[in-house]
Amino acid sequence: MRKSKLAGIFSCLGAVLFAACGGDDATATGGDDAGDASATDASGGDVVTSDATTDGGRDGTTDGTTDAPNDVSSDVLTHDVNTGDAGCVAQPPTGLSLKIVPVNTTSLGTGTFAQQPPGSTDWYFVEQSGKVWLVRNGTKATTPFLDISAAMGSNYGERGLLSIAFHPRYAQNGRFFTMGTPADGADGTYSPINADAVVEWKRDPNNPDKALPTKVRDIVVLPVSDANHNGGTIMFGPDNYLYVGTGDGGGGCESSQPGAVQDTTKLFGKILRLDVDGTAPFAAPGNPFTSDARVYHYGLRNPFRYNFDPLTNDLFIGDVGQSTNEELDVAPGNAPGKNFGWPAYEGTSQGTCGNKPLGGPSPHTPPIVSIDRTSGSTSPFKDYSSIIAGRVYRGAMSPALQGIYFFADFAGAEIGALRYCNGQVYGPVPYPTGQIPTGTGGGTFNQITAFVQGNDGEVYVVYGLYGNSHIGRLATQ
Repeated sequence: MRKSKLAGIFSCLGAVLFAACGGDDATATGGDDAGDASATDASGGDVVTSDATTDGGRDGTTDGTTDAPNDVSSDVLTHDVNTGDAGCVAQPPTGLSLKIVPVNTTSLGTGTFAQQPPGSTDWYFVEQSGKVWLVRNGTKATTPFLDISAAMGSNYGERGLLSIAFHPRYAQNGRFFTMGTPADGADGTYSPINADAVVEWKRDPNNPDKALPTKVRDIVVLPVSDANHNGGTIMFGPDNYLYVGTGDGGGGCESSQPGAVQDTTKLFGKILRLDVDGTAPFAAPGNPFTSDARVYHYGLRNPFRYNFDPLTNDLFIGDVGQSTNEELDVAPGNAPGKNFGWPAYEGTSQGTCGNKPLGGPSPHTPPIVSIDRTSGSTSPFKDYSSIIAGRVYRGAMSPALQGIYFFADFAGAEIGALRYCNGQVYGPVPYPTGQIPTGTGGGTFNQITAFVQGNDGEVYVVYGLYGNSHIGRLATQ
């Protein structure tokens, strides 16, 4: 947690979320500079060569309505090879006029994430406290869909319940998954305190608007580490496998788990790719490493949020920085086995953690955007400190946004917009959040914690923390 710099602004201590906090806690080595309030942008930085992936996926259409939680799926392996975005406009996305259309006009709690089950118009809103709320037609249910607040504890900092993912056949089998890190006072029923974990749950067969209160099984439980850098995103990818982003274990310069990030036998600082229809340890077929077959990408500090481009399958990752840089990484076409460089690299910088080397079998994949936030920067993104990876817009309601990748920062006062065409970055262009209206009842557009795609193909944003959260659709005025 970047306490020295941000505690006075965001109350990063105590029970308030700063899940994307990039810095280190007060006791960590290699901590963040208290004066690092600035940043600069290396827009259009290093080019990443796009290559295709041929990993198999599942069509998600087979099996009936009586799947048990531990059943092995009989889905056929299929996958469309990435063909790129032939219509990408090779220029920065300037001159946009943005607005937010609120989903809920009354405030929600302290929100970290939101998601829609496949085929549904309902939203499931995730609170850091461990509650998941059904939001139907803009109205929050009177009781939680899931309440595991006793399992999440209190004094969260960067911990708590951070995301939810619904099985591609949720309507038939009622299976869903959460990622979280229990905090102080947790009762131990989720995982040990400070142990990042993905667990499986089941919808109540007698009430589809409720979940059964006891977890079905553990999918991944990491060893106990520091209280920060917990990753936090799980989602089913375009291949219908479950992707899990894990942090480096916390502290400073991976001090809680030394050497783990560049070690493909360890699960810290990784993107995992899992077959939750299989058996433990759930490694998906086609993963690139035999050292631990669950690992798909590595070399990440805290990939708090990431998303796929639904057209190209490009995987965009926001990796929260430590002392010098916030970064956006891309795996073109979700090609496997990328090494994004931490702790040998922080963005495009070296030396943050001394002379720590690259490890594992893969060369360094540099970021497509490296935001230098050191003192003296003149960048329009100089207030960034905890980057929130966004989404490429592929909806139909706002044609002017087509193909634009939007991202943000929890503490920053700008949304970034760029185009990524054939390995080249155009932008990013800043759009001040204070100039993006949210409509009546939409709250203030700040403290962004997630971008998600709705089942209508539109991009939605979770914003406005501290008990005043909203879900809103990104649109043009």
